[in-house]
Amino acid sequence: MTTNQRDRYLINSILRASNVLRCFLGEKTHLKISELARELQLDRSTTYRILLSLEKCGFVQKDKKTGEYSLGLGVFEIGNTYLKQMDFIQVSKPVMAELAAKVQETVHLAVLSGAEIFYVDKVDSPRTLGVMSKIGQRGPLHSTALGKVLLAFQPENDQSRIIRKIRLTPFTPRTITSKQKLVEELKAIRKQGYSLDHREIEQEVECIGAPIQNHLGNVIAALSISGPQRKIGTPQEKYFVAEVIRAAGLISSKLGYMEVKE
Repeated sequence: MTTNQRDRYLINSILRASNVLRCFLGEKTHLKISELARELQLDRSTTYRILLSLEKCGFVQKDKKTGEYSLGLGVFEIGNTYLKQMDFIQVSKPVMAELAAKVQETVHLAVLSGAEIFYVDKVDSPRTLGVMSKIGQRGPLHSTALGKVLLAFQPENDQSRIIRKIRLTPFTPRTITSKQKLVEELKAIRKQGYSLDHREIEQEVECIGAPIQNHLGNVIAALSISGPQRKIGTPQEKYFVAEVIRAAGLISSKLGYMEVKE
């Protein structure tokens, strides 16, 4: 079926209602019938009937004092349901693939699971030799870039509760084994917006992690790149950090997060 053939089945009243709703997406969020009619080039009577129907469904609401209309709770409910049904892993996949190709290193996606991290996705390094890891594998919080960034952005009470449960197992001479030092590093991570693993879990491997935020601004996952110390820990570190932050920010924006700039 061609586009023209499909167009014959479209319902004009629904299209008009959709256009009315989209008028509220601009800077002005409260509009009068006359303004909407003028914007959509409709007569007042048609515009009024559309608004009355949308109000009945809860998609717009009318201010009785000013006569202005604004979006209603029904729009929020539908939008919120849409955000919930989005699979952040699927949203992340193309961004992870692009990042892996760009930096030529392994990219991981993980979530917080109790007092550990849980790897939910991975894109292997395009190079022959990459970091050995598996989707579904668990890892420590205190010695991985993913774990530290996930822990750093937890609410203070949750963070304290989780730290009490962590066993600060030393994997290398560089592993953090002091809870006080861990807390200090988490504060720094939260301030700078990314985390580093300088050979803290594997002798020759370094990682850079950044948080992924949902539409509410909550950190729901973390993204990282992992590679040999001789490459990640070079003067190029700033470049790698910027790329990981950019990729994590792109995923967050696809999940509805809007950064508030001060």
